[in-house]
Amino acid sequence: MKSRFAILATLALVAAAPSALAQTKAPEAPKKEAAPKEAPAPPVKEEEYAKTLVGAWRQEINEGGAAGHSITTYLEGGKATSVLKVEAGGQKIDVTAKAKWTIDKDKINIEITETSMPEMMPVGAKLVQTILSLSDKEIRYKDESSGKEVTETRVKEEKIKPAAAK
Repeated sequence: MKSRFAILATLALVAAAPSALAQTKAPEAPKKEAAPKEAPAPPVKEEEYAKTLVGAWRQEINEGGAAGHSITTYLEGGKATSVLKVEAGGQKIDVTAKAKWTIDKDKINIEITETSMPEMMPVGAKLVQTILSLSDKEIRYKDESSGKEVTETRVKEEKIKPAAAK
């Protein structure tokens, strides 16, 4: 079963929500009205891919009865984290993962190093994403395992707040 981890894949790290997670088709979420589009950011040159990729990226997921999102954060030094939150068949699914990543020309190479759901995203799984376009605001890539084009948008990194002392 292939899953999306971009971001790490997507994690992207998760490249697409696995349709196999849905036992029944979940109702589709109502479409939101699109906000006025900003002018697209200029694309970056291939030699700037690694520097530009560092940061947090969000992918909206609505496929195969699964709806939700993932956030993949690429760190300097070739490490990444990803959180996938989807609902499928009335079941909420949260998956976290860590990975290592490299850039080779227009390819993001990702290897999963830790995961909260190894049956979906096993440690050692390798993902390849071919960058179609990359700017400071958006990345589009082709997930080589599924053949699908994926778009992610840059988001502010959220700091994890420590639990309140009791």
